[in-house]
Amino acid sequence: MIDPETYINEGLKIVKALVDQGNLQAALGSCQELLKVNPYHRKVQKYLKNIEKMIIEKNIEKVDSDIDQTMHLWKEGRYEDLMKIYSRLYQYAPNHNRLRELIAKLNQTFAKEQKQERQTASEAMLREIEKQLQEKQFGNAIERCNELIRMDPLNGQAAAYLAQAKTELIEQKINENERIVDGGDFERALEFFDTLLAIDPENTHVKKLALRAKEHLAHQKAVAAKIHLNESITRMKDFFKNAEYEKVIQACAEIDQLDPGNFTARVFRKKSENTIRMESDAMMVKILKETWTAMAPEIAKNPDGFVKI
Repeated sequence: MIDPETYINEGLKIVKALVDQGNLQAALGSCQELLKVNPYHRKVQKYLKNIEKMIIEKNIEKVDSDIDQTMHLWKEGRYEDLMKIYSRLYQYAPNHNRLRELIAKLNQTFAKEQKQERQTASEAMLREIEKQLQEKQFGNAIERCNELIRMDPLNGQAAAYLAQAKTELIEQKINENERIVDGGDFERALEFFDTLLAIDPENTHVKKLALRAKEHLAHQKAVAAKIHLNESITRMKDFFKNAEYEKVIQACAEIDQLDPGNFTARVFRKKSENTIRMESDAMMVKILKETWTAMAPEIAKNPDGFVKI
């Protein structure tokens, strides 16, 4: 069996020969294999460190050479090609100062180009929006403004055009629906105003119109409730006049739902209940009298056959 130290010494001879031949990758691999035998062997560690240093220096020389060959691409504006090349070189020499500076410069160039492209696109979209506003295509203008703001959130002109388009679209819809706005169907008007507020929840004109419609609707409902109440009271009085006291009591219950504690309903309900009670008592007396009259002859014949109460 070969002694480990002897194996390592023989291996280092091979490593030295590979270095002399310029085959640094193979030499690096051999050192790594020797460290598997003894990871703490100082001589092997020193060889490995020196080889890694030589590889880095060689890579730097290669990177410098490749960079020099790419300088014409800057003049030609072939920035995408430059990025591909620099990305590949960065894998071999990530700490190469010149390469890092060129990559930073390239990123700045891309950022400047993208900014210019966005600026050009923004200006074109603003011109398109201006035309849409002039042609009263407010819906399209709103859509385009939102698209531009998503692309450029700080674009003040786009925000101003958006507000203008929303306002003019709302006014256009109000003019097209005058019958709804000025009509007496306030529930339908409120539904219409909700669709307008969906366009711009802060539109003061629509808010005022909606508030006015709500007030009219509330007044309309109050008047309708008053009419219904008066009709119910009139119907209740007719029932009482016709001596339909059960129906009077039912009508009073309905009135109490419309106007809890209504005085007139309370009075007529009490009168009806008293009348029903009195009629019931009178009927009972009448029945008793008729029964007594019918039974009087029998009682006279056999007075002891009946129990006196």
